[in-house]
Amino acid sequence: MSRGFSVRRLRLQTRLIIIAGLVLLLVGAGIGAASWLSVRTSLMSDLDAQLSSMTQHARSDGGPNQGPGGSDSQSPVDEALRYLFQPGVGDGALVVVDAGDGGEGLIAEAGQSRPQVLPAEAVSTLLEKGTRSAAGGHRSVDVPGFGSYRVVAFDDDGTTTVYGVPQGNVDSALERTAWTTVFVVIIGVLTTAALMAIIIHRQLRDLRDVARTAREVADLELSAGRPELALRVPSELAVPGTEVGDVGASVNRMLDHVGSALEERYRGTEQMRRFVADASHELRTPIATIRGWADLTRPYREDLPAEVTTSLSKIDAGAMRMSALVDDLLLLARLEAGRQPTKQDTVDVSSLLLELVEDAHVVHPDHSIVLDLPPEALEARGAVDQVRQAASIVITNACVHTPPGTRVHVEALAAHKPISGQMPGDIVAIRISDNGPGIPEEIRDRVFDRFVRGDASRTRAGVQGGSSGLGLAIAAGLVDLMHGSITMSSSDDGTVFELRLRAA
Repeated sequence: MSRGFSVRRLRLQTRLIIIAGLVLLLVGAGIGAASWLSVRTSLMSDLDAQLSSMTQHARSDGGPNQGPGGSDSQSPVDEALRYLFQPGVGDGALVVVDAGDGGEGLIAEAGQSRPQVLPAEAVSTLLEKGTRSAAGGHRSVDVPGFGSYRVVAFDDDGTTTVYGVPQGNVDSALERTAWTTVFVVIIGVLTTAALMAIIIHRQLRDLRDVARTAREVADLELSAGRPELALRVPSELAVPGTEVGDVGASVNRMLDHVGSALEERYRGTEQMRRFVADASHELRTPIATIRGWADLTRPYREDLPAEVTTSLSKIDAGAMRMSALVDDLLLLARLEAGRQPTKQDTVDVSSLLLELVEDAHVVHPDHSIVLDLPPEALEARGAVDQVRQAASIVITNACVHTPPGTRVHVEALAAHKPISGQMPGDIVAIRISDNGPGIPEEIRDRVFDRFVRGDASRTRAGVQGGSSGLGLAIAAGLVDLMHGSITMSSSDDGTVFELRLRAA
């Protein structure tokens, strides 16, 4: 199941740009909101001042029971509405009066010589919503058919009067201000984010140089040969005191420690390799002497007591096993040191496998060994003896480390695959598979290492001396010497080895 998205998976530069953009967006939104509120407060203040001025004139000149201009013959409704008949009243100004009989209202409209009567729906809306605030308090009301109005209501001895001025111009101005603010904020955020992206990219250049050095070190081949770890972060980027300098200095110290450890490992490996080669070489003479003296007793063994004959036979067999082990150790030391010569001849793989399988039938009669070859002859580039030895090791390994009755399938085929990281090309593959119990899982990743042995479940009963654990390591070294490759796959259903060599 895949994990959810995480910001930590983004590059540091991307995260910094995102964070900076969010901060800029929040700051811009705050400034924009503050600007819009400031403009709204100013416009609404002007509108309220206009409404207050209108209310003052209306109530002093024509309000109900207000001032000497009032006439006792006129009703309170007429007195309140009389203001709209005076010259200079602003377009859209309205007055609604309710003396308890449902109310009526007038509105001044441009181009009309007299105020127009407000519809009953507008009157009822103004009386209902306009009187919700305290007396003399301003509020905004959406009047059906006329838009938004700023109104104020008064209650005079049971007579409710609502005065209003249109708020549409203010609303339009606020809407334009809002869109302008949003546009300016977005442009400002994008522009600033782009500039910050450029600045951040330049500021992180030193950190990228440090990372590039680390990548170059990671790409070095340090598993074989003398390690060459001369790469370091440039001195100007490894001065402690800054974040990049601290990282660069730490990387250089780490590389120094790693280089020292690799050099020490290399010296230890070289010493061990020289010891194995020297010991193997020195052991050849005494082992040959033992085998020689044991061979001298062969004509006289029939005349010797049975115990002596058995002891000599054991000495002879042990010397032969020791001789084979010493030869394997010496060959492996030469392979690892790169001192084993090889000839790039043409190897007839088909004939070679036919010979090896015939020998295997004789040596391992309790196994079913099957050979599968294509009709055309397969030829590879390499040394005949080395191909024979590598293939023989794998076939013998399949027979010795599986129980009797196991089917061993040997086949050769042509293919088109890359070899050891080289460019793809024509290859000859030798595939040896068996249906045995499989290689134990805990050693599958290191079967080509020295002295790696399987447990008893994959070792055929009756094999004397067991396995030295050097065979597959030698096979891998020989194949690599011929610029080929060897792979292994194993499960409870069996094991498959594949040797890939360059086609001739």
